[in-house]
Amino acid sequence: MFGIHDDWQRLCVAEDLRSKRQQIRVSFANGRSHTVRVQDVPDGYLITAVVAGAGVVAEWDRLYREAWERNRHSRLVGLRVDVEGRMVAHGWTPKEGLTADAFQTLVRAVAREADRYEFQLTGTDRR
Repeated sequence: MFGIHDDWQRLCVAEDLRSKRQQIRVSFANGRSHTVRVQDVPDGYLITAVVAGAGVVAEWDRLYREAWERNRHSRLVGLRVDVEGRMVAHGWTPKEGLTADAFQTLVRAVAREADRYEFQLTGTDRR
């Protein structure tokens, strides 16, 4: 269905979304913002956003357990520690039948959850 690498960019045309290369900057009504990364994977798009760097992750003994508990209650956005030791939020959507509304909903959800958890962990707006 999608043959051109940047097809997802046509799906994220909105006032609060700014795309550049493989990233989308999501702006929130409260003045905060968060950047998500879009990866074109077979049959879908993987949306990820950094919650906290490896240094922050290493400081929290219960972080893995808290992420697991959050994941148990979420169907759209998950949390994990990536190969670089960072806590990331992620979501996936298939390309087939994908609409702008569905894509934007996922992008905003990943950004919102990453931003919310980032603030809980660090008290700042770094990403």
